[in-house]
Amino acid sequence: AAGRASGASGDRGASGGWLDSAALKEFLMMRATMYAAIAVLLYEWSAYNFVFLGRILPAVGKELMVLPFLLLFNVSWGLAMWSFIRCHTSDAGAVSQRWYDFVARVGEGLPVAPARLEWQPGKATMCKRCELPRPERAHHCHVCGICILRMDHHCPWINNCVGFRNHKFFLLLGIYACLASFVALATSLPELVHCAGALTQIEDGFVFESGMGANFEEHEGFISSGENILEQSMTLSEAKERCGELPMCKGFTFQGKPHNGHKFHMYFKDKWDIWGTNWTSYRRTTPESSTRLEVTDILVFMIFGILALFVAVLLTPMLATHLPLATQNLTTIEDNYENMPNPFDQGSTAANLAQVFGAYGPEWPFPVYAWKPLSDGVSFARSDERLGPDGLPERADGEEEMDAETLWRKRYRARPQVAPVKDEPVDNGPLTSLARWWHGP
Repeated sequence: AAGRASGASGDRGASGGWLDSAALKEFLMMRATMYAAIAVLLYEWSAYNFVFLGRILPAVGKELMVLPFLLLFNVSWGLAMWSFIRCHTSDAGAVSQRWYDFVARVGEGLPVAPARLEWQPGKATMCKRCELPRPERAHHCHVCGICILRMDHHCPWINNCVGFRNHKFFLLLGIYACLASFVALATSLPELVHCAGALTQIEDGFVFESGMGANFEEHEGFISSGENILEQSMTLSEAKERCGELPMCKGFTFQGKPHNGHKFHMYFKDKWDIWGTNWTSYRRTTPESSTRLEVTDILVFMIFGILALFVAVLLTPMLATHLPLATQNLTTIEDNYENMPNPFDQGSTAANLAQVFGAYGPEWPFPVYAWKPLSDGVSFARSDERLGPDGLPERADGEEEMDAETLWRKRYRARPQVAPVKDEPVDNGPLTSLARWWHGP
């Protein structure tokens, strides 16, 4: 017992726990990138909804835009997050046990070709790692350690392969995440520019107040004390907004009576007192809490803008690569094949996308499995085949629908197994006949 305990302790010591360099390296490679992607998605959602919609838009007087912006961003973000979860949790398309059972039943009747980096339609190829035959378009993932049907690549952002069963989810993730980033940038760009300028004026303990959200009281007379922060001709509404943007501005003054749309020569002051007549002054008052932005609000909002721009810049070229390949019924691996034209090209963008998304239906925009898949991941429609209205290979009149194994035998040209011939006893004369009579039938 002591020896077994000592051995177990030695095994634990050899493993080194989670701090072991190999375990830490595996964590960084397999998990850290995915966790970073999740953190960015959650930060973008919380910063947009709680800071931008909840704090900044009311501060600049755009309360009416909160609801449409809320719906526009959260629908695209929600679909992106749903697609991300499906990408990570779904089986990418591991070669099924049903295929391996089929291989065992067919035995030597199944032609198996060596795997090459070229088109090999209708050929089962031998995986050098698994040492087992695999279907056409399947490849071995060196990260997952298994063969994946119609494999595209291994994606560290979702910590999963992209293959036959989740290729649709991966494309939708790219589309919706990119859309959410562009929506976030487009709807918040004026405020991002405004807050970027405000950051240069922030001093210790300063609370930023938007010019559109600042409140003013009208007084007769002019401001006699303090320094002129700014002196410029503008309208009354422009002067209010400008004073609200200046951290040290206590109010502004001009000669005459206020008229909407008329420009006056404005004097912006850093102190307040009132004196005299024939002048008009406006005093800046403390705004309501809904129109006041703390420094932390602005910093969180600016980080949000930087991350949204980063995601948009990262995903745009990715989509520019993967979407055109999907419209040609190609994977990133197959895009490098040059030994023949694409034997699986269906001739149109819609038909090729249907090979990934399934027959066209209302489920296309959502990360759910196709209601009418056009392939089982083992056999794929060829360019030289006539397809029926259902998108599947057309059958002759009176021909019944083939089950999967029959279709596989036809696709991979599996030879029928010949039953062994039972040897008949050879008649060697009367002695053999006498022995057969003696022993009976």
